[in-house]
Amino acid sequence: MSNGSRLKVLALVGSYRKGGNTDLIIDSALAGAKSAGAEVEKIYVDDLNFSSCQGCYECKPAGVCKLPDDVLMIRNKIEEADGVIVGSPVYGNYMTGQLKTLLDRLMGVINERKFVPGEKKFISYTRLEKKIRNVFLVLVAGAPNEDCGDDSFKLLRRMTGSFANGGFVEEMVATSITAYGAVAMSEEELTQTAKRAGVPNAEEAAQRAKERNQGILEKVYEIGIKMVTK
Repeated sequence: MSNGSRLKVLALVGSYRKGGNTDLIIDSALAGAKSAGAEVEKIYVDDLNFSSCQGCYECKPAGVCKLPDDVLMIRNKIEEADGVIVGSPVYGNYMTGQLKTLLDRLMGVINERKFVPGEKKFISYTRLEKKIRNVFLVLVAGAPNEDCGDDSFKLLRRMTGSFANGGFVEEMVATSITAYGAVAMSEEELTQTAKRAGVPNAEEAAQRAKERNQGILEKVYEIGIKMVTK
């Protein structure tokens, strides 16, 4: 995937909670990419200055939005990137509101939809520079079932699939993670957290959680490496 210069990985954090589980998981992926020589950047969506889509369709002809805010900056950073990570906690079986609002704004400036008669459907084409971009989509949920991320992934695939341009799009739902920063807690911290929550057999539950969380962080670290070596 090397283009002769240092590869760039951009991460968009859809969580409101800095230092929370989504943030920590993305940090692990970025650490993996950085260990493989990549230049990494992390942006918190909640820190950006942008408003909601106005539904004016002015972006449709040339992909230019009339609103003067941070969306153009994000669009350009995605275009420059060789790898893109998008992460969010799952609230009510969906991504956070801020991330959804940003994706609404990016839709028309990143993608162009065309009706293809032979396919009898609309297909999205990227407006960005056509280069390979590897993509990692990660959702973090307190719920135990991975299908809580299904609806979010539908939109995220549509947004990122076109600009991946032959790169991989990898998805993960990290489930059953609730307490703030739990994914990086020690077994002792997890035990105390479980006891405060009234979890039966807190020590055993903490041991299982520690093993699960360690596995998550190791996996996303490897994904980060793969983003700039595949």
